[in-house]
Amino acid sequence: MFTPAIRLVCPMCHGELIWSRTQIGCSRCNAEYSYENGIPDLIRGGRFDDEDDAERTAYETLTNDYLTSNYWLPVFQRLFPKPGARLLSLGCGAGIDVDKLAAAGFNIAGIDCGNRSKAWPSRQHPERLCLANGRHLPYADQTFDLVYCGCVFPHVGVEGDSNRVTPRYWQDRLEIAREMTRVLRPGGKVLVSSPNRWFPLDLFHGRNPAQPYPRWNPPTSRFLLSAGDYRRLFGEAGCNRFEALPVRGYWGFLRMKQHWKGRLFAFPVETLFSLVSHSAFAWLRPSPLNPWIVILGEKP
Repeated sequence: MFTPAIRLVCPMCHGELIWSRTQIGCSRCNAEYSYENGIPDLIRGGRFDDEDDAERTAYETLTNDYLTSNYWLPVFQRLFPKPGARLLSLGCGAGIDVDKLAAAGFNIAGIDCGNRSKAWPSRQHPERLCLANGRHLPYADQTFDLVYCGCVFPHVGVEGDSNRVTPRYWQDRLEIAREMTRVLRPGGKVLVSSPNRWFPLDLFHGRNPAQPYPRWNPPTSRFLLSAGDYRRLFGEAGCNRFEALPVRGYWGFLRMKQHWKGRLFAFPVETLFSLVSHSAFAWLRPSPLNPWIVILGEKP
């Protein structure tokens, strides 16, 4: 029978779950849940219809391995010098970050509601993974020391897996921000990242190995978010003390560097990342000169 590393509750009423080998039930509201490939399926609020592609999943695993080793791990070790901090990876995709951070001593859980969860049975720690939607997190109040996500919010409140927002995009994003804040302990951290809405090019969506050129991003589009958008969003959710973090090490531009034109383009972008990561130029991080933003907030 499945035993989660961090206690799971009903995503709708937060009641105690009753576990059996074939199904999961809520002792309070009598909701019923199931398993998918041996992983609890506690999704309420819909699945994310991302592309079900083995090659894409393999590439995401490679890039997230790089991201976790070169960015998440150093940042989290700085925030939590002592081992055992409780982390939630919201939108963990193929889940490689959960394995690597657990190996580094963090008590971590990961959730996702997309198709890349099909890679989870091969992960080292499936007991730390759960199918769930960020709008209805299956965790009790004040469970985590930090909740983080990489490029999740641009894909919330949009039509399918596109860059077209729906009329209620802000409300959908606010629901997730409130849930992330709810499961944080007082003084806990929220960390979010995505392409910067104010930067004129989206380097991270709409590309493939044969087309390394970036997508034009009009700043009026609400698909992407700015630092100010994140401050407003999580401010409404109950967080404060926001800070734009350095971005050096976040991206390895592994796909871009597979093509010689991409390598030429990656060099100035990496140089720009290094520039805005220097403390003397921290004021440039939320500006239109920075393609990528990482925002840290705190629950009072």
